[in-house]
Amino acid sequence: MPSLVFAEDANDVLLLLNKMNKAVQTRSYRINFISQDKNQYVTTFEYSHLGAAKKENINAHLLYLEGPAKEIILHKSVTSYFQPDSPSFSIASSRIIEAFPDVIYNDFAQLTSIYDFALLGNTRTANRSVQLVKIVAKDKDRYSYVIWIDVETYLPMRIDLLDQNNEIISQLKVIQLDMNFNKKKMTDYINHRTYPILLSIEKQNSALVDWRLAWLPNGFKEIAAYNVNFYESDIATKLFSDGVFSFTVNVSPEETKQSNQFIQQGGRTIFSTNFANKNIIIIGNLPLVTIERIAQNIIEK
Repeated sequence: MPSLVFAEDANDVLLLLNKMNKAVQTRSYRINFISQDKNQYVTTFEYSHLGAAKKENINAHLLYLEGPAKEIILHKSVTSYFQPDSPSFSIASSRIIEAFPDVIYNDFAQLTSIYDFALLGNTRTANRSVQLVKIVAKDKDRYSYVIWIDVETYLPMRIDLLDQNNEIISQLKVIQLDMNFNKKKMTDYINHRTYPILLSIEKQNSALVDWRLAWLPNGFKEIAAYNVNFYESDIATKLFSDGVFSFTVNVSPEETKQSNQFIQQGGRTIFSTNFANKNIIIIGNLPLVTIERIAQNIIEK
């Protein structure tokens, strides 16, 4: 790992990160990348992005290169999931969340009260020159990121999620970047697909207004609250985010027999508990100790 380099001006780091944010959304590119959680198998993808200044004009296509031919398409601010082994569906979304993590999509100047930013120097990956930036929370409630940013295109070429011991627990790594792919062919493919109907998403109901969170990590805010009818099961959901990390609190009317169960998949923690005769599942890219503290601070209004 290159040695730490202090920027002459802290704004240099923020400027670089904001150029990355703009490039990811407005440029057209195709990348082949691998994604791997700690102690898990590598998954490979092809991601084609047709950029635009306005989010509603962005089109994108994510193809899983292994296993069933699963693909995800972004078209007119709707993301559609085509899964050969289960029913296809669509959701309202301005980006394919399986491509890049939330951290990429930020005005980073708004995060300086929560995170520290440092340049780690220059290196190479995928035969391209990159600059490394580390993003570290000012508290102990969340993970850290190291982002490898291409010096020519400003696209992220590698994204490492680090635990509190600076060990990589999740990694996205670009192995090929193509700025000259056939954009017309991809545009025609997206425009002429037949898309599944949108999932029914409604405003929150009483399943979510009976309780509140008495504690949140610094900088986290409630972003959305809604109900989803998914395969005849009603799930009430609240989404919280600080712009870099996020978690959802999901409430279903069916109480499970066993509570306080957790699963960790790389950087994702899934924690299940029972509260007020309901099953509550918290899912987030946060350390288990943080998720547990959130769960312990669910109180009735």
